[in-house]
Amino acid sequence: MSYAGGGPDDTDDGGIRMDARASGRSRITMAGRDISSTYFVSASSAVLVGLVGIALLMGLWQPWQKQGGGGDDKPASVVSEPASRPHRDTLPDNRDEEEEPDPDETTPTPTPTPSPTPTSTPSPTPDPPNPVDLAFASVRVGTCLNVFDAGWGKLNHDRPEAVDCAASFAFTQVTMVTTSAGNCPEGGGRHGWGHVNTDGSTIALCLDRRFAAGQCFPAALTKQADGSIKGTGRLFTVWGCDQTKGPSGQNALMVITALLSDGQCPQRTGRTTLSWTVFSGSRTLCAMVVQR
Repeated sequence: MSYAGGGPDDTDDGGIRMDARASGRSRITMAGRDISSTYFVSASSAVLVGLVGIALLMGLWQPWQKQGGGGDDKPASVVSEPASRPHRDTLPDNRDEEEEPDPDETTPTPTPTPSPTPTSTPSPTPDPPNPVDLAFASVRVGTCLNVFDAGWGKLNHDRPEAVDCAASFAFTQVTMVTTSAGNCPEGGGRHGWGHVNTDGSTIALCLDRRFAAGQCFPAALTKQADGSIKGTGRLFTVWGCDQTKGPSGQNALMVITALLSDGQCPQRTGRTTLSWTVFSGSRTLCAMVVQR
């Protein structure tokens, strides 16, 4: 058996030559030298020699080393990567690996969208105060007014108007302010003046007639069988003393002569004088007939 190491161009100086013959004599040429020895080679020895030759051959030729293009051969480095994160080139279908978030990068907090400000419905402009309501609301107990019955069952004004109590036209005075005219005292010389406000509330002024000598009022008089004269007078009415005709149903005009707390009314010769109880019987009104 023969083995020659090296390539076809190798010389005997750098090669290894091994001759083995079954005759028991072998000639081995190594590093340019011939080594001759005579030995008995059995069949198993021949196999062993062959394995040694193959081992020497593999030691000289290492196909797994990376061949360098420039001359120096360097072993290729193998980098093992974690099995849980395959290399980008080994992902199936050429899909890119999902990028993991950078733990150092702070996620910006989204700016909250401001809620729209609800549009408020403007409040309706309130109506201006009713002047009549204001006039009634301004009245206090003791206030004097120029209001009276005009003779037709209706007052001469639609709202109260305060006047000086010493004035000749201060015909009435407020004695009580309430919510209903029905709460006012009744009787000769008194009147309840009610009013409904714009908001539905009610107010009432309780009035007393301010009698004064020289004022006139109409009356309905009749002559009795004994010759005396009796009748009813419209005591809350103020009538002109120069008027020749009174309201419908009234046939006489009376002029006030006195207001007494007690006693009898003074009489005049040739003139008829009559009297009426007023203010719930606390006073007596004296008046004489002007014409009839």
